[in-house]
Amino acid sequence: MLENSRVQTALVTGCGRADGMGVAIARRLAANGYQVALLDRFSEGVLNEGEAASAENRGVESHAREIAEATGVRTLAVIGDIADPSDVERVYSQVEQELGPVSILVNNAAAPQGRDRVDIADVPLEAWHEQLRVNLTGTFLMIQRAVPGMREHRYGRIVNISSMAAKSAAGQAAAYSASKAGVLGLTRSVAMDLAPWGVTVNAICPGLVMTSRAKLGERQGRKPSGGDMGSRIAVGRGGQPADIAAAVDYLTHPDNGYITAQTLVLDGGGISPFPVKRPDPQD
Repeated sequence: MLENSRVQTALVTGCGRADGMGVAIARRLAANGYQVALLDRFSEGVLNEGEAASAENRGVESHAREIAEATGVRTLAVIGDIADPSDVERVYSQVEQELGPVSILVNNAAAPQGRDRVDIADVPLEAWHEQLRVNLTGTFLMIQRAVPGMREHRYGRIVNISSMAAKSAAGQAAAYSASKAGVLGLTRSVAMDLAPWGVTVNAICPGLVMTSRAKLGERQGRKPSGGDMGSRIAVGRGGQPADIAAAVDYLTHPDNGYITAQTLVLDGGGISPFPVKRPDPQD
């Protein structure tokens, strides 16, 4: 296991968006004292089809600086494509050289939404390939490159961000659902490969999380608004990136070495088909 005196390094993918889960996860891990490498394909993330760049999103380099200033830990912004083997090797080499071996890997990056979000009869083959390339192959490559170092140190924590679309019926999302279901199968298999070396591998399936991608879906009419959907969720609201970060915090804790090959559902208790009784605000 890594020496207690060594500051551990976390690598989080998909950190280009200011309101995304990746930045929230990186912020939470840094607050726990981990050095954090923030990775995205482009500085400001990858835009969805029909989405305009936001002036509020200053890019992964800015996010890394802000986290370092707020927490006092070392951070690193890295640009690379998780589905490109040469990029993956370059990213890991840079992180290892500047921050040391990676002991925590959070696979949060996902392919942009667009032409894949249509009826199955209309999904272009290239859109299908891109969802699997990024969401599944990219996750596989990032894990594969982390394995030698984690096995060498007899310690590691890997968390893969899947989706409720991998577990529940989701119309007009065939490619996305398939790729995220693949992440769950990958998680269980890799967990068995790595458990004897003290490495845990778990997945998180978020439900509705109010990121810029979810809000874009609202504006394009592909999904209900966060307020409408939140009223049907047991806890009474949509999720926030910080909710996902809290779960990652739990799964990556050094004491949680007995939790592996598991899928943690984060959907606020689920969406009820019936009205949900709420407490009277006056009580």
